[in-house]
Amino acid sequence: MGFSTILLLISIILIGIYSFILLGLNKAVVHLDLLFLKIDFQLGYLILSSILLGILIAIVLELLYFSAKKRDKNG
Repeated sequence: MGFSTILLLISIILIGIYSFILLGLNKAVVHLDLLFLKIDFQLGYLILSSILLGILIAIVLELLYFSAKKRDKNG
């Protein structure tokens, strides 16, 4: 196993532990009122989903940026 594989494995484990702690400690209920729809979320799920959505958006934008940069370099 290379160093990058071990580093990736450790980071995934740390993110899993952080997520478990975040969900376990934040049991407060947040009421979300969207005009005609009322939704109740636990605070831990809301924080975790916003973090994961931010990471996903950042990855997609980086892929678009680097693919455009690679295309400009080739063409």
